[in-house]
Amino acid sequence: MKNTSFFKESQGYLSAGYVYLILLGILNETFYYNQIGVDILKYASIMDILISPIARLTSSMVRIIIFLIVVFTVFRIPLYLAKKKDKQWFKKIFTFEPKNPSVSEIKRQLLQTALFMLSIGLLGFYVGTGVGAGSRVSKKIEEKKIIYEDTLTFINDTKETVKIVGKNSSYIFYLSKGSDIVKIAPINGNIKYIEENK
Repeated sequence: MKNTSFFKESQGYLSAGYVYLILLGILNETFYYNQIGVDILKYASIMDILISPIARLTSSMVRIIIFLIVVFTVFRIPLYLAKKKDKQWFKKIFTFEPKNPSVSEIKRQLLQTALFMLSIGLLGFYVGTGVGAGSRVSKKIEEKKIIYEDTLTFINDTKETVKIVGKNSSYIFYLSKGSDIVKIAPINGNIKYIEENK
């Protein structure tokens, strides 16, 4: 019964965590696109906003594995540590209010601490990657070091060699040769193929 209430509480934290991830995703996109002169919120659909934080975390296999390990650890460590509450080393490291809490109270407090640390780590990740990636692209534009290696094929079969700096479900953001301004083109009814060199 106690484990059931712990897992119910964990589900509540997961729901709040997803809302937090959405806010971090918006911050990430805003920091990135603002540095290259695009107000991304004008071009983002609700679906883009809901998916962007997950897309950022799952953009590579390494990130997926690290994220799953971190989430698993955050939810398992409180359960493991709560079983050690009578150990001397546990009493030296952790202090609780009230003085002699129940196992379920220890789990709850440890989970809250672990989630707080995870939320700070995620804030650093999302803000850091948004600012860092935007800064790199902005600097390359300024120093004329952009490598144009992507190809857009339009509906009328004309092709253009560009540098794609971003895209979402409706728009593609790219730089054309000889221009420092990011162009924004709708994908539907405009672009036939996108060849992006990774």
